[in-house]
Amino acid sequence: MRGFNRLSIQSKLMSMLLAVSVGSIAVIAYEGYRSGRNAIRDTVVNQLVSVRASKASQIENYFRSLRNEVQVVGGSPSTITAMKEFSSAFSTVLAEAADTEEAATSGNIRQYYRDEFASRLTENTGTPVDADTFLPASTLARYLQTQYIVNNPDPVGEKEKLDNVDDGTKYSTLHERYHPIFRDIVEEFGYYDLFLIDNDGNVVYSVFKEVDFATSLRIGPYARSSLANAYRDAQKQNSSYIALSDFAAYTPSYGNPAAFMATPLYDRTELVGVLAIQVSVDEVNEVMTSSGNWSEEGLGETGETFLVGTDQKLRSDSRLLIESPEEYFAALTRQQVDPATIEAIESLNTSVLNQPATSDAVKQALEGRDGVETVVNYVGERVISAYAPLNIRGVDWAIISEIDEAEIFTPITKFAQNVLIASAIAVFLITLASLWLAKSFLKPVTLLGDGFRKLAKGHKEVTVPVLASDELGELAKAFNHMVKKNRKTSELVFQKTQETESLLLNMFPESVAKRLKRGEKHISDEAESVAILFANVLNFQRLTEELKPKKAIEILNEIVSAMDDATEQHGIEKIKTTGSEYLAVSGLSVARLDQTKRVIDFAIEAMRIVSQVNREYDTDLQMRVGVHSGSVMAGTVGSQRLIYDIWGDTVVMAHYVQSAAAPNSIFVSKPVANSLVDLYEFEPAGEVDIRGTDKISVLRVKL
Repeated sequence: MRGFNRLSIQSKLMSMLLAVSVGSIAVIAYEGYRSGRNAIRDTVVNQLVSVRASKASQIENYFRSLRNEVQVVGGSPSTITAMKEFSSAFSTVLAEAADTEEAATSGNIRQYYRDEFASRLTENTGTPVDADTFLPASTLARYLQTQYIVNNPDPVGEKEKLDNVDDGTKYSTLHERYHPIFRDIVEEFGYYDLFLIDNDGNVVYSVFKEVDFATSLRIGPYARSSLANAYRDAQKQNSSYIALSDFAAYTPSYGNPAAFMATPLYDRTELVGVLAIQVSVDEVNEVMTSSGNWSEEGLGETGETFLVGTDQKLRSDSRLLIESPEEYFAALTRQQVDPATIEAIESLNTSVLNQPATSDAVKQALEGRDGVETVVNYVGERVISAYAPLNIRGVDWAIISEIDEAEIFTPITKFAQNVLIASAIAVFLITLASLWLAKSFLKPVTLLGDGFRKLAKGHKEVTVPVLASDELGELAKAFNHMVKKNRKTSELVFQKTQETESLLLNMFPESVAKRLKRGEKHISDEAESVAILFANVLNFQRLTEELKPKKAIEILNEIVSAMDDATEQHGIEKIKTTGSEYLAVSGLSVARLDQTKRVIDFAIEAMRIVSQVNREYDTDLQMRVGVHSGSVMAGTVGSQRLIYDIWGDTVVMAHYVQSAAAPNSIFVSKPVANSLVDLYEFEPAGEVDIRGTDKISVLRVKL
């Protein structure tokens, strides 16, 4: 309140008008911002809940459709007949085929496991694999894998194209009959693979022909696989039962994620085997990503919907991995995710089973609750997350729909910016109106105040109009008389002040001169990042011998004066000249981001100045320049003869760089070159000894 009482009447009037106006604007703006932010959040929450519900319905329907399809295929008489015939033919292959022992024991299958299967599995998982661990133990499995996989002319991933191996066995005949049918089923329904497994756990048939074909699910390396789990579950159940195993790394598919559905096959009341399908993670991703059309789903630039299993790892791929892998892996690195996990995601090119998702939203959903929360997601971004459990029999999954908080509030941020701009304009207009009213009301006082302010600023011809005959008029007359009486004194003071300022500017940098003028006696500064330039005019001594000393000094003075003018153009501060040496700095009094570039430009200008003087006076002066950057100390020393100088290792090293420079060249230290490599061309110029012990690399600026 005391400070307010010290204000002028005009200022008080303006302050009150502005306070009321700005206060009103601030309240309205805040309420608009708050309401807008809440409205946007509510809209986004509703959108996320809608997307979550839609995607939950889609993925549940997808798995429901898979169940129905497996039931239909498994209940088909032709499938049951095929199961029975393949089971029977599987057991007679060794008796019917010729040279089964030779095919099963040949080195081809071992070589395939070592060169093809084990090497690719190692590459995907990052763990060395012993091929013999997975090599089939039975002669029958080795024979069939040799015929349908090893000797198959189609490459890996296309082995299903082979219909008949023509080995004279009943199995081959059945394969030629049924394989096109089952292959069409897999292609039509989008399965990864389809299996027929007999009651002994033998995979008697598969479409895709991976290394689980013809192996046992009861013993051997795949007895604990997710396929074996689904098989055992289905074998214990009645007809039409569908077993589902969660996604897990599946070794025969080279460690890629795989889930399985299986149903028992009954011939009336007799269990004849199990039909299983391998669920493609690509099909799940297709549902969850809407074929990559996130924006059309209302998820903007950052939103996504994904699945999470009970292990709190993804069951569908991350949008960021699909759209921007580099940004995704950079985010995982910032989150300090286990490097082995990052390597696995890179190798398999999928975040399924690898990417952890441990937000509160995920935990709530896995506990059976649904809702919306603001959380930090698996890549460290604050998001609004809508979560819910899924109703898929056989697995406990959660579905999460989320979008970055920064994206959804972008419109309200722009609104706030517009409000601030409009408020600033309104305040400006109100200020003008307040100023006009106050001036109109207090014009005589204002004119007198203006007169005093002009007088304080050093104006010589100052008069104020006498607008009235009252006390203010008498005060105006007294003011005009005082100004007239003191004009000569003011002119003399002004003249002396100008002379003093000119002297200071000639002796010190402008910023230092201003500080001295303000009364600072001892100036001491530190700067962390400046660029130092040492320039030396060569052949000046010889010039003094060839010309009269006065003429030589005039030429040198012309060079120095031109360089002084150039310092102002380039934002450089001259520190001093010593003989023919010139010391300047950029970034000392005024911090600059491009101080090194300014110094280099100034150095090039200095070279041109010397060249111009040589042409004008027919002389052979040369210049060498050294530039280095770093921290310095600066200050004034002395009392009767005050000087301003800079100190520090940066200054010393700049001088060494200059000393090493060739005539008519600009040498810079390596840090300077590194900061300007995109703007200038440099060439190595060797190393310079510093105090006889250290060395620094220097480079020449290509002019």
